[in-house]
Amino acid sequence: MVDFSRVTARDVHQAVAEFGRLGQDEFLTIHGFGRSRGYELVIDDRSYDSKAILGVAHRYATGSLAAAGDFSGGRFGAAKVLQSLGFHVTEPTQATPEVMPASGSWREASDVGSQAARDAWATAARPVLLDVARRYHAVITYTELADEVQRLTGIRSKQRLQHWIGAVLERVAMASKERSEPNLSSLVVDSTGSVGSGYAGAVHTLTGEAPEDNDTHAAHERLACHRYFEAPDLPTDGGVPALSPKLARRHERARAKATPPPAPRLCPSCFLALPASGQCDNCG
Repeated sequence: MVDFSRVTARDVHQAVAEFGRLGQDEFLTIHGFGRSRGYELVIDDRSYDSKAILGVAHRYATGSLAAAGDFSGGRFGAAKVLQSLGFHVTEPTQATPEVMPASGSWREASDVGSQAARDAWATAARPVLLDVARRYHAVITYTELADEVQRLTGIRSKQRLQHWIGAVLERVAMASKERSEPNLSSLVVDSTGSVGSGYAGAVHTLTGEAPEDNDTHAAHERLACHRYFEAPDLPTDGGVPALSPKLARRHERARAKATPPPAPRLCPSCFLALPASGQCDNCG
């Protein structure tokens, strides 16, 4: 797993300068990268292949090139790292025919075959989820992951997301178990910030047990991911499990609504509620 924590903006500018000296084709060929598809680093109105620039910037920072196969180049990979360093990176709005996939052309899942498509999506999901795992308390939505794996593989589906993403995440979970790793699928949440009801079935498939509370179980599993994959921003004390930010806010609002108001203070003489001043308006 590549650690980009040592890469600075200066390293990025050095990689950009090398890109300028060599030209795009030679720069990409020498370092073994392909052209960016929708994710481009923009500096002074000029566009650069974001993944290639970051891979070479890693060499300037550490002396070792981050090879194309060692990290993802999308929204949760190279683009995220470069944005965190203050750079602007363009990105496609969604996996549509107008957005070029990483493969250069689209194929339909119905032509590839559902099992082959899901296998390919699960393989593509792993580096994306590893990038998420390396950010403390980070999560990714089902829609974001679906868009990214379709873009990375060039395989898109006309089916609704709920008809195939569960099978993809089950493959991800099984692969995690085979590697004796924490369950990477715990990093994926729905639009409400919850892992959803399908999470219990995946856990049962893996362990033979169903969690008492899906989101609490997933929070602990996500922390295990952050620790196992050594998130650079993990607190020195090892961190704590947490619900997704959106779900945590929803729970806090629910608790606030459920909390009864404090009992009013009563006047000891007439037993009417006292105002904020503490002086009874009736008794004086």
